[in-house]
Amino acid sequence: MSAAVTLALLFFWSVALNEQVTEGCTCLPKHPQQQFCASDIVIRAKVIGTVNSTRPQLTAYKIGTIQTYKQLDKKRIQVIYTRSTQTFCGINLRNGEYLLSGPVQDGSVVLDLCNRVEPWNQLSRVQKMYLSRYQSGCVCEISPCTGASCFIEILQKKCLIRVNNSFSLDDEEALQSICLPGSGGFCSWTKFLE
Repeated sequence: MSAAVTLALLFFWSVALNEQVTEGCTCLPKHPQQQFCASDIVIRAKVIGTVNSTRPQLTAYKIGTIQTYKQLDKKRIQVIYTRSTQTFCGINLRNGEYLLSGPVQDGSVVLDLCNRVEPWNQLSRVQKMYLSRYQSGCVCEISPCTGASCFIEILQKKCLIRVNNSFSLDDEEALQSICLPGSGGFCSWTKFLE
């Protein structure tokens, strides 16, 4: 396979896998570091319950922030929103602790199924540990690859992650690692001991 064809395939997969599929509510999987870096906020929070929403077609949840890992502004977040139905990628939260990460839109946090919303007690110790380290890897890019393209050595600010035919992440080693810049500014997967 020529270098031009390989680069064209890498570009195609990169674009295809980084875009959300628009039919229904299907979200392509991302490495947790990609979700962290693309988010405006990443917090550990306790969902206390629903409150009256001031925004039409959105459900409002009252939260208490336990720990902030990333936040563009220092405004205290007390309410998060989600679409009212799963048809529009809405999520249903129960009272309890969650890792919440996603965008801030018009001064409000609006989360959906494509954002990282996970019960805190379901995160592994490694995932919890990496939350305080992901920011240093945001200068790196994580790109999907398949087959032989995963073995191409790319000496730049990029780490490759394997995906399978159903576009699921298929790279347990990468999922337990963090992509960090090293000597010469080149990025590579790094694994820290628990």
